[in-house]
Amino acid sequence: MTKPLDSVAAEWTLITGGSHGIGLALARECLRQGLGVAIVALPNQDLAEAVTELRPLASGKLRHYGIDLTASGAVVRVLHWLEEENIQVTYLVNNAGFGRGGLFEHTVWEEYQRMLQLNNQVMTELIYRLLPQLKVRSGGILNMSSMEATLPLPYKTVYTGTKAFVYNFSLALREELRHHGVSVSVLCPGPVITNEDGLRRVEAQGARARLLVTMPDDIAPAAIHGMLSGKAVIVPGRLIRLLILISYLTPRPWRMRILEKLFSRYRNDALTEVSGAVPVKTDTYSS
Repeated sequence: MTKPLDSVAAEWTLITGGSHGIGLALARECLRQGLGVAIVALPNQDLAEAVTELRPLASGKLRHYGIDLTASGAVVRVLHWLEEENIQVTYLVNNAGFGRGGLFEHTVWEEYQRMLQLNNQVMTELIYRLLPQLKVRSGGILNMSSMEATLPLPYKTVYTGTKAFVYNFSLALREELRHHGVSVSVLCPGPVITNEDGLRRVEAQGARARLLVTMPDDIAPAAIHGMLSGKAVIVPGRLIRLLILISYLTPRPWRMRILEKLFSRYRNDALTEVSGAVPVKTDTYSS
């Protein structure tokens, strides 16, 4: 099979979960910056629609691969696909992930297992296996965390735990890889509306939540600029940065009581019962 010449010439960005929401906005911004974009996402209608939308911006520098990244051997299959497409990755954007709120025991274990795998294990394995390419090309890594990485939220226990792992792992790995010419950045947005379900949840939480939320296209330019410039921690929005600062300055016992009070509606939320648990769409919210 003849390899596309532009695959060799372009600086390619691999974006997981790039078919909708934040991932799609990041893909769009990378194309605007002249980067080739290789999207890996679930093989569904979102991916087909994303490719249709992005193709006019791509100048031939767009590839896509539909796969469930939590499936056994998925990361290895992604690497084989990149090899078939003759793509050498310069930038890796680990965006795929999902979250869920509710009492800890009211979510089925299989959903927690998938969350841990997608938010943490897949990200770590992709970096591990692509690191040789990234070193050769003096590339960069952008990992999706959240402002909640610094806020251990009651009723979002596992999700905030996964994002704290992303945050700490990214900063530690950054120090290791700075001696090898590879930059690691971590993105910590506040609440981001990525679909109608997320919008309904924000509206249900009232004016306070609406004050904090942003749209994917609002954070993508800062995220990609931060990755390309090698910034360590990217926190889009002055209000979000202020809230993180205040949280650091607040004594931990007070902070935890305040956080529990803010999310106390989950205590008796019937929608969080195991019998009614519905898997959240990947990248439904990122805070």
